[in-house]
Amino acid sequence: MKPAKTDLSFYLNVYHDVDLLPECLTQFRKVYPQSRLILRADGDPNPAIADIAQEYNGEYHYGERLFIIDKGGRIVHEMLRIFLANNETRYLFKIDPDTRVVRPFNELPDVPCVFGTVQHQGELFSIQGGCLGMTLDIAQKFYQSEFFLDAALAKRPPPWVLNQKLARRPMQLGLTSIDWAVGWACRMMNIKLIDWPEIMSEWKLTPENDDLRYAVTHPHKPTPPEPETMLTN
Repeated sequence: MKPAKTDLSFYLNVYHDVDLLPECLTQFRKVYPQSRLILRADGDPNPAIADIAQEYNGEYHYGERLFIIDKGGRIVHEMLRIFLANNETRYLFKIDPDTRVVRPFNELPDVPCVFGTVQHQGELFSIQGGCLGMTLDIAQKFYQSEFFLDAALAKRPPPWVLNQKLARRPMQLGLTSIDWAVGWACRMMNIKLIDWPEIMSEWKLTPENDDLRYAVTHPHKPTPPEPETMLTN
């Protein structure tokens, strides 16, 4: 189904990467000039976040640092709360400051789902967090269930750690994962994951997109990231 541009909301967590926002949002507004834009400062008090949000006709919210394992899945619950509190749209996209929206989507899913670039570790599947989309009904279902407030998600290790590769983030870095927490929620709540062909989100390498086959790509970092800022999904 081809969506109207106002059917989409875009949400970014910001933490010590304000310098990436102008390039990201300038390109974004060329493609989606009227779509809802939400910036949430995740424990980052930088006043520039509010200034940039206003410059690009977006909302801004300042809050405590939630991207730590001790907060479990609260960073996802807070995203859903803000999205659903006002002007909800048919689709929610969580993107990063180094994500690029280069053209409008030709189509988006017409079934309840979480969608983007599917990744997996062992038996656990998730959507890569550089561009994680969900339909409105799924956002409502997640929020109303309070799944992401489950204390188990703040344990060390959390239940989404099914192998040693997934253990590094919470056990060594003390961070949670939006990717894998959402993937775990989809597994436990029997929610469909769809690998969407117009999104290509990788962890380290910028996807080739000269032919604009993808509407959204990730990452686009100008320099090698610091260990924590690299882990923002």
